[in-house]
Amino acid sequence: MQFRILGALEATGAGGLVPLRSVKQRSLLALLLCHDGTVAHSDVLIDALWGAEAGDAGQQRLRLQLHRLRRTLGEHVPIAHQATGYRLRVPAEDVDARRFELLVRQGRSALASGNDATGSALLRAGLDLWRGPALSGLDDIHLLHRQATRLEELRLAALGERVEADLRLGRHAALVGELSTLVREHPLRETFRGQLMLALYRSGRQAEALDVYQSGRRILTTDLGLEPGPELRKLHAAILSSDSSLSAGRAAPHGRLVHRRAGPRHGRGCPHCGPRRH
Repeated sequence: MQFRILGALEATGAGGLVPLRSVKQRSLLALLLCHDGTVAHSDVLIDALWGAEAGDAGQQRLRLQLHRLRRTLGEHVPIAHQATGYRLRVPAEDVDARRFELLVRQGRSALASGNDATGSALLRAGLDLWRGPALSGLDDIHLLHRQATRLEELRLAALGERVEADLRLGRHAALVGELSTLVREHPLRETFRGQLMLALYRSGRQAEALDVYQSGRRILTTDLGLEPGPELRKLHAAILSSDSSLSAGRAAPHGRLVHRRAGPRHGRGCPHCGPRRH
């Protein structure tokens, strides 16, 4: 059976999608999956699913939900009872999030060895597993929200690394549209803004590259009272002077660009930051 959490939770068997009929059943399955084959303590599961309202009936409620989940998934998906809790034993390749993390590790290893084409392909394969926000509809549970946040940050980091590899491979023209969307969605993430500036410049669109910098600077100064980071400023200066180091196939004259985190006035509700990422 295949399990997908990089989007809405899904379980797929030989007969297609397995019907997970209740929110409690989906939440319990997600919690077990997010323990990656380790034991999920009974008290942790009870607290996550019912909180204080579980009362003395918490263990009984949990056993009932586990019975229903076992019946839904079938005997070939073992949920083992341990001394302190329960463990869902699923091969790593049957869970999309675990396949994603493996592909990211492999992609990074290829990039570290100088193989940009292979690294980009592996990272793209991992990113293609995403169907929407991780654990969509279930992240009101703290443990699941924390996992969704971790996976989203890894997705954005892998996306930045894949784009960086594609820039080194001379794919700048094809990247402009994708990066324009990413900058709109993540206006404070300087990685994407710098990559868009570089892609535009290498596509013969210097004025547009400079406009991207100025629009980002306006957002920072107006909303946060900050200037762009030193690496983005360095890239801006290089574009202004048509620095030869910006040529396609050469590394940009900057290090790893960063996401400018909001100060105390911003956080989960910030229209630019979205959920805080750590």
